[in-house]
Amino acid sequence: MGRDALNMDARATDLLPRIKNVSSARQLFSLTVEWADGKKSKVDLTGLVHRSRHFGVFADELKAFARVKPDEFGSGLEWNNGLDCSARTLKVLADEQKTVAGTYLRKFEAAYGLSTDETAKLLDVTPRTVVNWRKNVALPRTVYIALRRFECDPTAFAAFYRPVKSRPRGRPKAKA
Repeated sequence: MGRDALNMDARATDLLPRIKNVSSARQLFSLTVEWADGKKSKVDLTGLVHRSRHFGVFADELKAFARVKPDEFGSGLEWNNGLDCSARTLKVLADEQKTVAGTYLRKFEAAYGLSTDETAKLLDVTPRTVVNWRKNVALPRTVYIALRRFECDPTAFAAFYRPVKSRPRGRPKAKA
């Protein structure tokens, strides 16, 4: 199982995303990207700016960061200083940074056939926490990161999955 079973981003990442337009967002080092399919994403490049020696130049040149444009074919972004970033990288960043609702957790559980107790054990929380997360408008970021990791790497899922024997619901049947 995995991403194909969840049908989340599986087909979207197979195609090379194309950028139609880009603009600097209000938040520092963030961009609003309009994709060729008309969808929009907010992409925060703060981590890239502060962890990459190449993009680090923008930490001191804020106005230079804002002067970004799609490349000629829409396959990435480019800046006047010669730096560029591929559309695929931007799409991955946007997908990883998006807010995800509890429905994502429910789909994950269904795809892997997990009970509430198994999900709780997998994520090292109480079953009640899992029940509450399913109703949330936004999952905690750490939970989303863990779920994405398990989807991308079945070995990581196997490393932490422990089956939990479930008890039947209701009263025990009377012995005859």
